[in-house]
Amino acid sequence: MIALFRTELTKAVRRTRTLVIALGLVGLPTLIVVAIHAHGNRHRGGGDEGIGLFRLAQQSGLLVPAAVLSVVSVFLLVVVAGTFAGDSVAGDAAWGNLRYLLMRPVPRGRLLVAKAMVAGLLIWAATVLVTLASLAGGVLLFGAHAVNLSGPVLNGSGALGGLPASLPTTILRRVDASESLILIHVGVATAYVAFGYTALLALGTLFSTLTDSAAGAIGATVGVYIVSEILDGISQLGQLRYGFPTHYLDAWQSMFTANQYSHDMIAGIVVQLAYLVVFGAIAVVWFRRKDIRS
Repeated sequence: MIALFRTELTKAVRRTRTLVIALGLVGLPTLIVVAIHAHGNRHRGGGDEGIGLFRLAQQSGLLVPAAVLSVVSVFLLVVVAGTFAGDSVAGDAAWGNLRYLLMRPVPRGRLLVAKAMVAGLLIWAATVLVTLASLAGGVLLFGAHAVNLSGPVLNGSGALGGLPASLPTTILRRVDASESLILIHVGVATAYVAFGYTALLALGTLFSTLTDSAAGAIGATVGVYIVSEILDGISQLGQLRYGFPTHYLDAWQSMFTANQYSHDMIAGIVVQLAYLVVFGAIAVVWFRRKDIRS
């Protein structure tokens, strides 16, 4: 299994597509950091420094990754994760290599698991790369120092990160964040965002076994997440939204806006694991019985 995983990982890393994605995941966060810095310079002293995580990002470079993740996690990383997952099997089928790949004395289920593990590792690497690029740029432009989260997140109505404005002052004073605490929050946020694509990984792997077109599998995977985002915004669906793979994707933001770990993060982990078990099992069963012709 280890040798198979190493082979698939080497093949995936050496692809030109992976290098292009890596460059994009460094370049876009860098542009966002520069834009945050330029916006802060233009409005310094004018009372308009942005809202939420972007206002916090101007207080310390250690908080910049949180602002960048809040932007790229809703679409860019979804596309990247969908690309890695959807191309896992369908990519070989599209190139006509899958049939020859299965000639090796390796069980199909083991091969599929190895490919899914490689796709998952690349998804995690992509998320970490975004965090490291934005952290480096943020520290360079804003410096690295502790902040008091109670001030920057206060909006015009006096609410703290969406919390009621009537909260006692004693509570507001408890949200001081040292450098180490901020880095812990950033690390947890990065891990949570990366893990939040577990359902996408399972769905993408399944779609990849259903078609010989990599573009079709990638499009279906990303499409499911777009539809999930749209349906999640319809409050009339009630508790049905809690089962959508995208419902809890931004639950990590409460660590920065309220300095607390939300219970929704646990619910989000449970939902992701449920998708992994169900659709991962379906993908393995289907791939074992599939007639490979390409």
